Amino acid sequence: MWDVAIVGAGPSGSVAAYLLAKKGYKTLILDKNSFPRYKPCGGGVTLKAGKLLNEIGLPIEPVDAFHKEVLVKGFGLEIEVRTSSGEYAIAVVRRNLFDKRLLDEAISEGAVFKRAKVLGVKREGDAIRLVGINEASRVVVGADGANSVVAVTSGLRSRWSREDIIFAIEGVSQPHEKLTFMVDAAPYGYGWIFPRGKDSNAGVGGMLEKSKEIKRSFDRLAARYKVVKAHSWIIPIGGHDKSIAGRSVFLVGDAAGLADPLTGEGLYYAIRSSLEVSESLDHEEPELEYRKRMEPVMRELKEKRRAARIIMPRIKFFFKLFVAYPEIAERYMLTSIGRVEFRDFWRWSISKLPRALIKEKLGI
Repeated sequence: MWDVAIVGAGPSGSVAAYLLAKKGYKTLILDKNSFPRYKPCGGGVTLKAGKLLNEIGLPIEPVDAFHKEVLVKGFGLEIEVRTSSGEYAIAVVRRNLFDKRLLDEAISEGAVFKRAKVLGVKREGDAIRLVGINEASRVVVGADGANSVVAVTSGLRSRWSREDIIFAIEGVSQPHEKLTFMVDAAPYGYGWIFPRGKDSNAGVGGMLEKSKEIKRSFDRLAARYKVVKAHSWIIPIGGHDKSIAGRSVFLVGDAAGLADPLTGEGLYYAIRSSLEVSESLDHEEPELEYRKRMEPVMRELKEKRRAARIIMPRIKFFFKLFVAYPEIAERYMLTSIGRVEFRDFWRWSISKLPRALIKEKLGI
């Protein structure tokens, strides 16, 4: 019997496997796919996520491009923001290669990888049976993505509601000079172009309830920037008020719904939750310890969800403020690279709104 079985070999699963195997846990990592495999994702790795990987001892590689400047545009306006420290804001990777590298690191520490499709989990005495394969473990980590069978069959949560899901479509475009976000490209969402050397990842994303409009938005983006459609996928953002651990089952990454409600970025939270799981299993009450360690993350995601409900329906108004008052955009950049807590940014920006509003109205 395994000490830990991890279902899903994406970044959250591989990071958890790497850390736990390194500690001496007899670790099994399972995925229905062989690696490398195609993974729909913009491929943006924020400095905040990259630094956390480095702290753990894992490389951010291979990387196609590092971007210090971010261009944000929409409604006939634009603003360019850069990191004042000279560090990159976003690194762009190809997820098939990036994920394979993380899995290889886990295997190098002693984790055993098996290609297998897990249909669910079932408790049998002191063990947890992995349904669909002949394996059992004392602990199971659900890293099996947005449609996690571990989360649902363990009883930790039900399936996501439509309001908890971002719907995204990506494709491949020609090379571009600047990493760009387009805030008017999709309803309740945005479009992006992530240059990565020989080509660019480009797409749109927004709330699932607007999926028909998002599909039309992608068609417009594709026509304008010559984007060849590759895939669509969903990103869960509703984990801040859901259960993430119970009866020796732990959820990480998208399986736990840990993505930024404002941007859809999930790699930082995937890595962070896997780190906290690996630390929690050393304690007498690991489920309680994991929930405690994740409290700051859940609080941040809850605050971002509240902010998203205010900002996204009024994105034109808020983007005009960003342009009229560049310090707001600069401060937001600091939150994305981990230098300022989102709570502090949000309180600060709200205090600045009256002044920013006057500047925007007067055109000064």
